[in-house]
Amino acid sequence: MSALFHSLLTCLVLTVAFVSSAMADEKATEAAPAPALESGRVNGPTGDERRPTPLAELGKPLQKLISTGVSLNPEGTVFLDRKQKRVLLRTQVACQDCLLEMLCCTEQTKEHESLLWLRGRAYVVHSGLLALGTKPGKPAVFSPEFQPPTGPTINIFVNWVDADGKLQRADARTWMQTSVSHYFSEPLSQAPPGVKLPLMELRYDPFNKEILWFGAMSEQQRDKLLTLWDDQTYQSAIKKFYEQSQSKPMTAEFVFAGSYSASRVEGGENFYAAEDGYLICVANFAGSMIDVKEASSASDGGQSYEGRLDRVPARGTPVIVELIPAAVETTEKR
Repeated sequence: MSALFHSLLTCLVLTVAFVSSAMADEKATEAAPAPALESGRVNGPTGDERRPTPLAELGKPLQKLISTGVSLNPEGTVFLDRKQKRVLLRTQVACQDCLLEMLCCTEQTKEHESLLWLRGRAYVVHSGLLALGTKPGKPAVFSPEFQPPTGPTINIFVNWVDADGKLQRADARTWMQTSVSHYFSEPLSQAPPGVKLPLMELRYDPFNKEILWFGAMSEQQRDKLLTLWDDQTYQSAIKKFYEQSQSKPMTAEFVFAGSYSASRVEGGENFYAAEDGYLICVANFAGSMIDVKEASSASDGGQSYEGRLDRVPARGTPVIVELIPAAVETTEKR
């Protein structure tokens, strides 16, 4: 067994002992959440002496939510709630409508392609899930053939306070949809005659003899484009572009894949790969701690998912994430 997982198991033992003691003390479990510490990663590429970005203040509804758990880290951002069988993460919105690789990354790693970021270490979240009796599966395998990640299903919910001061709770998947922010192409021997391109988002590549469309196509755009040329290959391409460019809600399940431990250099100290930002992923990575149980692209410009601007709160909004293992999910009303 690797040194990493020895340390994870040690952390688990200490966590369970700590939580058992804290649960016996009613005041401990009902205490207000710990404030963010002054330490942590500093902002800026030079690693200067500036203080880290302060965490956004939690409103009372979110404070009440995390007061049911016991803090597992000095930053006060990861909480174990054994009574309701969940791990709670204090996060903030990083991006609302990005092409996504992550639902949530660790701080100063993947914020440009993640909806949320967490100040804290991935192994602490891993240990919290272990403390609930959840055993990890295996990350995705890419060679010689793709194999999706395995592991117990983790139901993920997001909680935030809206503009009216009311607590909102939603399945995290409702904040995402299949990505259409890329080009679609179909073979076509020539450009539509008499049509000046580009038109709307329609283009023609004479070198590869392809017709292309970028992004979502509306019904009105489809109908207009279909009137331009009665060639059946062209007509079929436009209809296919319309079908392919309609975003669909995210339905994939999340699983506790568990990431892996390795050394960056031969003979060096092992590290937990999820610490590089792969906390809760929506694109497959070998280092994912939690991943989607499907083939999901991480290729530049071809990501499978994007954020929904109409659903995700403004950047910087504090969000409490619930990680609830499906096998132990409580039916008790929260």
